[in-house]
Amino acid sequence: MKTNLAKANNKKLKVVQINGGHNILKKLNSMGIFDGSLIEKIASYNHGPVIVKVMNSQLAIGRGMAEKIIVEEV
Repeated sequence: MKTNLAKANNKKLKVVQINGGHNILKKLNSMGIFDGSLIEKIASYNHGPVIVKVMNSQLAIGRGMAEKIIVEEV
């Protein structure tokens, strides 16, 4: 089932699509997040950032950006 990263459960996920412009794509690509990449959602707060694990790093992604990342459970 596809959903955005902000609403997804804390599980291992696969990025299916990124709905954003060139700047968002460039920023996420520099963090290792792109179509087909595997990430793990660690934590999410009601109005704060979403914490994800990408490869061996933990990253905080702003809620607005997280809502543009479409994922599905692996």
